[in-house]
Amino acid sequence: MLIQTFFKFGFSTLLLLISATSFALDLNLPDRLKTPSTHFSHLEQTAFLALARADNRIVTVGERGVIAVSDDNGVSWQQSQVPVSILITAIDFINEQEAWAVGHSGVILHTNDQANTWKLVLDGNQANQLLLIKAKKVLEAAQEDYEHAEEYEKEDYQYAMEDAEFALSNAEFDVGLGPSNPFLDVLFLNDKKGFAVGAYGLFVMTLDGGATWESVAGRLENFDRYHLNTLDQLEGGAIIIAGEAGTLFVSYDEGDQWETLYGPYQGSFFGIQPTGKKDEALLYGLKGHVFKTQNAGQNWKRINVDAETSLTSSALSKNGSIVIAGLSGVVMISYDQGESFELLNTTGFEGFNAVEFSDEKNLVLVSDEGISRLKVQ
Repeated sequence: MLIQTFFKFGFSTLLLLISATSFALDLNLPDRLKTPSTHFSHLEQTAFLALARADNRIVTVGERGVIAVSDDNGVSWQQSQVPVSILITAIDFINEQEAWAVGHSGVILHTNDQANTWKLVLDGNQANQLLLIKAKKVLEAAQEDYEHAEEYEKEDYQYAMEDAEFALSNAEFDVGLGPSNPFLDVLFLNDKKGFAVGAYGLFVMTLDGGATWESVAGRLENFDRYHLNTLDQLEGGAIIIAGEAGTLFVSYDEGDQWETLYGPYQGSFFGIQPTGKKDEALLYGLKGHVFKTQNAGQNWKRINVDAETSLTSSALSKNGSIVIAGLSGVVMISYDQGESFELLNTTGFEGFNAVEFSDEKNLVLVSDEGISRLKVQ
């Protein structure tokens, strides 16, 4: 489980290779895409990766397809009905009733009853076909452009055609490998339009509420297929994608076009936290790095924090407080929209995967060890 968690955050090439092996093992168990999540008698001790809040309900997702809900600020939890037993990595609520979740093996799940029951909408086999279809179309277009190009233009079009051939080869390889690539985050702008990002540049979009999906990885200048770890929408509409090796992209038109940003740090980013102000957000990742933008990613300034471990998750309270959690038991809070942070007292060195406010004075945290609660004051 730790290896899978580390893969989500892309800590090292070695761990990625180990994780790739674990995905291959998943291929020997194709029924995980058809087997409902197992009921756990000690639900609070299950490994979880993400948290989300919708009104008075808190939802967490994690290993073996387990999704749990709490209606009493994280004191007690009930397990949801989930049709797969795959590691779930992220969740996003559109409103109080409807939410989306993503995970390993290319899984995308949907609920419209406050996360009580879930439906499988897309799996890795279908996602691979989306990539293959897109790659074939791009190659066909590149070949046509080359054939109709002027002689002095042919060299440039030749390069484009070679890139398209390489992309098609990758897509064919993924199809042969099976449902191995994980989704790592999901974001819906409304009940129709949504995105999911993941490992090796995986990036898909729906415009019809999940009825159909399209690979839109070609909209990003991500030639090395860096892992896309997270995405979020800022107040004002800008969407930022962050990932491996300082990868940053921004869209100002709801995801139709994307601009590559020069990141403030070349290590991996694991989270984006909008502050609630227009075009303002925090960006955080490896080795305690935290940055802040006030112009939707065009400029970043370093926020100094008393942490040198990787930061994995964050949350915004109703009154504007921001909390960031990470490995080695790190939990820190800001009362000035991310300009400064103070460490909260925690016991032990637990690696926290996600954090959420249960109310203004209490937090819910999840890790590979399960669910815990922490007082802010």
